[in-house]
Amino acid sequence: MSQAIRIVCIALIIALSAPAAAAQADEGVEKAVLRLQQRYAGIRTVSADFRQTYRAPGIEMVESGVLWMKKPGLMRWEYRNPETKLFVTDGREMFLYMPEDRQVQVSRLDERGLRSTPLQFLLGQGDLEKNFRAFPEEQLKSALPGTVMLRLVPRSSERDYDYVILEVDEKVFDLRRIVIGEKTGNTSEFLFSNMAANIKIDDRQFQFNVPRGVEVMRMENKD
Repeated sequence: MSQAIRIVCIALIIALSAPAAAAQADEGVEKAVLRLQQRYAGIRTVSADFRQTYRAPGIEMVESGVLWMKKPGLMRWEYRNPETKLFVTDGREMFLYMPEDRQVQVSRLDERGLRSTPLQFLLGQGDLEKNFRAFPEEQLKSALPGTVMLRLVPRSSERDYDYVILEVDEKVFDLRRIVIGEKTGNTSEFLFSNMAANIKIDDRQFQFNVPRGVEVMRMENKD
C-alpha cells in the first residue's frame, strides 16, 4: 500500500495551436488547484470508501475497503476485499499488516516520506502549488460526471512517481479519484465514494498493536 500511493509517468499533451485557449486553460487549472487546496485546508478529518486498481502489463488487481485520515499525518486504510490487510500511520511510523501472512512491516514516517506521498496535502503536510506543476488532464477520461481533471507533476526530483491525476467535483472540489503513475509505466487508481469530512475520529483508530505471534519486519528507510 505504501508503495501504491507513491508513483508514475508519461508526457502531457499540450495544444500549441491556440494560445488564447491555452491561457484560459492555465487560468482554469490555477483556480482549480487553489479551490482544491482551500477545500482541504479547512478539513481536519476525512473518511471514505475506496476502490484501488493496480494496472501493469498483463495484470489488473482490484482491492477495496475503507479509509480514515486525520491531520496531521494520521491514516488508516482497511482493505476488506478480496483479502484483509491494514495500513496505518500514527504520525511516527507506518504499519502494513497482512493477517494471512502473519506479518507486519514497520517503517519510519519521516519528512521525506511525507513529501513523496500524493495525499500529503490532505494530511496538512504539503502545498499543491509549491510542490507540483499543474496542467489540465488531456489523456485520461473522467470516471464520473460533473468533475474536473488535473495532472500534477512533482517539482522535486526526489520522488517515487512521475505524475498524479486528480479528479475532483467541479462544484465543491471534493476529491473523487486519484491516478498515480509509476516510473515503470504501471498505474494505481483510487476511486473514492461516501466521503465524509470533519467527522469525529478517535486517535486510537491510528494506533497499531502488533498481534501475538505476528512476525515484525523493520524496513530501513532509504536516504
